[in-house]
Amino acid sequence: MQKKNLALIIIIMLAGMVSIMACNDLYGKIKINPDINKLYKDQSGLPDYNYFYTGRPNLPDAVIGIDKKYQFNARLWGKIESLKEVYKKIGDLNSTPYGNSDLIGGDIFDKNDIKIGIWFSYYNHAVVKKTPEGTIEVYTPYNPNHDRPYSFINDRTVNDISFMRS
Repeated sequence: MQKKNLALIIIIMLAGMVSIMACNDLYGKIKINPDINKLYKDQSGLPDYNYFYTGRPNLPDAVIGIDKKYQFNARLWGKIESLKEVYKKIGDLNSTPYGNSDLIGGDIFDKNDIKIGIWFSYYNHAVVKKTPEGTIEVYTPYNPNHDRPYSFINDRTVNDISFMRS
């Protein structure tokens, strides 16, 4: 009886590990990069990106640029048509109900660490996913359960990442 239970436990653990590894195979990441903020400050946008925003039109939560060679699922994002509008939306990121925010710029990577886009927000996180068909999905960073953008991390973490902001 104990051997059957042990074997069952091992099988369940292996199945769980395999499913976790399979799920992780789809997800990418956002890596903070202060050079991305310079693109905004210098008004030197990258024409090889399609730009999108999430949040309210006059108070977005994030602006992203996805490399034009990738298909993007924009169901949670609004398309930004011109570079002039991109700069305005990024500027609107700094006007929050909490006062001016620290703009976080970053690179968006797929699961293989291939750069697929750029990120502007006062949030430093979002789920990045590349489906098996190759479509890029970036989930909105907004969480209505948080009172302010950084309430999900402690002050030490904010201080650790603050040197990366420009």
